[in-house]
Amino acid sequence: MTSTNPSTKPSFRSSAAAWAGAAALTPYMVMKTYWAFGGTAGRPGGDLAAQLRANGAPEALVWMEQHGLDFTALGALVGVALLMALVSPWGRRLPRWSLLVPGWAGALALTPYGLVTMIAASLGVTVGDANGWSAWVGIVGGLAFAGLGAALGVCSRSYQQRTEHATRRQTSSTC
Repeated sequence: MTSTNPSTKPSFRSSAAAWAGAAALTPYMVMKTYWAFGGTAGRPGGDLAAQLRANGAPEALVWMEQHGLDFTALGALVGVALLMALVSPWGRRLPRWSLLVPGWAGALALTPYGLVTMIAASLGVTVGDANGWSAWVGIVGGLAFAGLGAALGVCSRSYQQRTEHATRRQTSSTC
């Protein structure tokens, strides 16, 4: 656990990055919610749950898709919670590694993935079974992933710097 020293509040830049990351996910969440309620704009025809099953997806993901829950939308909510934990006082009550490991992993994986997805979608390039999806879906998804990833990078770095001193102090006092 890390301390809750009020002098180590996140900077305005870090807080703004967290909110910007959450805002970058908003169009993605709206799109996924629209699809969950039966909307079809941007999606190819067919049963996505059946496609997931045919491609070997775990039954839990197939079940979620059949019931209007998209696992990437749930992942986006987890990402927002992680961003808020990195810049909120309640996040300081969690083990440091439990925020830094997923924070840095998300930053390193999602930022380039989102950027490449936006570029590919803009150029009309699809990968794998993405045929039939509208280009704007790739741009919305890419913006969400790149925005979340970049925000996780900023917030993880800030959190790491703010909690480093407290961690060293705790380690030296227990030796």
